[in-house]
Amino acid sequence: MSQTKTTALNFSNILQKAKNGDFKLPAFQRKWKWTNKQVMSLYDSLRLNYPIGSFLFLTSEDGEKLGPRAFHGAGKIAASKAQHESLILDGQQRITAGLSIVYGLDDVDGNEYYIDVNRVRELVKEQKINIEDDNEVRKFCSDIEIDDGYLVPKKKRQDRKSHFTQSRLLWTPFLTEDKQSQLDDILDEISDKKEKDIIRKIVRKHLKPNTSIQVPVIELGNEFDLSSIARVFTTINTTGKLLTPFELVVAILYPNGVNLEEDINEYKSKYTHYKYLDKNGEILLQVVALLAGKSPKKSELPKNIDHTAYESYGDKAAKMLDEAGEFLTKSLGTGLDVTDKLIPYDAILAPLALALAYINETITEQTNIGAAKSKLRTWFVASALMQRYQEGVHNKQSRDLEDIKRWISEGESKMPSWIKDSYVSKSVIHASPNGAIGKLFLCLLNSRSPNDPMQNEAIGFGDKLHQTQVHHIFPSKWAPKDLDGYTKDSTPINVALNTMLLYSKTNGNWLNFSPSAQIKSSIKALGSESAMEKIYAKQLINDDCINLMKKAKLNVNDYNQFLTARYKEFVKLIADYGISEAQSQNGEDVELEAPSISDD
Repeated sequence: MSQTKTTALNFSNILQKAKNGDFKLPAFQRKWKWTNKQVMSLYDSLRLNYPIGSFLFLTSEDGEKLGPRAFHGAGKIAASKAQHESLILDGQQRITAGLSIVYGLDDVDGNEYYIDVNRVRELVKEQKINIEDDNEVRKFCSDIEIDDGYLVPKKKRQDRKSHFTQSRLLWTPFLTEDKQSQLDDILDEISDKKEKDIIRKIVRKHLKPNTSIQVPVIELGNEFDLSSIARVFTTINTTGKLLTPFELVVAILYPNGVNLEEDINEYKSKYTHYKYLDKNGEILLQVVALLAGKSPKKSELPKNIDHTAYESYGDKAAKMLDEAGEFLTKSLGTGLDVTDKLIPYDAILAPLALALAYINETITEQTNIGAAKSKLRTWFVASALMQRYQEGVHNKQSRDLEDIKRWISEGESKMPSWIKDSYVSKSVIHASPNGAIGKLFLCLLNSRSPNDPMQNEAIGFGDKLHQTQVHHIFPSKWAPKDLDGYTKDSTPINVALNTMLLYSKTNGNWLNFSPSAQIKSSIKALGSESAMEKIYAKQLINDDCINLMKKAKLNVNDYNQFLTARYKEFVKLIADYGISEAQSQNGEDVELEAPSISDD
């Protein structure tokens, strides 16, 4: 049975051993991620003697097989040291932050931390603190917080005294016992008695971090083999950020000679479309799970993927996803060769990759291949319109894959009922460009190979195209001032049907242009009204829309008519995928939001 030992160690000793390379990290551990605010919060806890949590160490000899690496910023000595005493399984972020506070950064760039002596002086003056009264000073120091600005991050400089000379920012390592003589040298150079007293009686005495606090340490000894270590990572993560399913699988595979993070990076270098399709590797693992006959549910990936499954299907999964990305880019305008921002739901990617592979592996007749791929396009469009993957995703992924394969192999009678019942409704009129339907709309615009209405050159999200941005036709900066009847609450401007694709330079010029000014400048640039109309038609802006845009004075009713006219064009386009407008117009409003891709 695996045994653990609980001890207490001095935090400064932990930092010293991390600095000299006696304590290291397993290679699969997540990288240094803490923000400046988190590091400064640790500093605050140390100076106030607050607990900073427990640590989990591995002293098992099997740790050598986990690719020990030095802590970020520890320096060359730590990196070059061949042997180590322990691997840190839980505590990386706190130790790395502690190293930057106590020693500064070695051999890497980044932020170091400084006491703002001028700010401390201001606070003392504001609060009328008598610095000769140690009790009063102690209370003052216990009351100030990070938000008061006494501690600040600054980019690393080789001369750590330069920030003090220029701005009275004192490098935190100057407050440690090892650098007291250097702090004395700094004090000797100060002529301002008040400033010298602030540093001596407040900063040096009460604002320095106490790294000698005792912290609880749980040690995993030689009884813990690689299998047990992997299980530790899949069952506990005591005080740090929770590990993601991907990071847990990284931990599980590593003892078997698989460096999953390196593999993912290699796949992204090798495959153009996979690079943008799978942000963190989890979609590839979902494909592996499906190929292995397991659930693609993200939280179950650590349970469902072992090294045998990954080694059997990892390469194949990456290739399948790249082919799926290429298919979606060429046939539906998802732009996965340059961006990850146009996919309505990434939950469709894993099952769609397997469905596309099924077509390629089982169908030989070109006509039948075309018909089968048409079904994939309908699936993609319907899933966005019906918000198919909003919830209960993993069950739908597995079920939809089997249903789509059955539809492909057995014909129209096997069309999934949810696709057969899908529809487009007027709720689309108020769909955000950042939700599933809005992203579908932008994909379909992109797929129509639009041209810029000023430059008359190809634009869109795709390789070798002019830099493209999403533009509000009734601009968000123009509408509040010049759209008659506009109110913020009742006149939504940031809706998909009010957007079009523009060359970034054109978008910049048109940010404050009225719709009529946009039309006039386009006609002038292109040389004729018919040329303008042709380019606008590519982006589902018909004659009715243009006639409304031409009006010198526009009101909210005109804007709503514009959206309705554009909606009708969208309905026609969606009909190409076998999906009709709903007979009832009681569709739900679209809410699903994602980070904005609009640029005005």
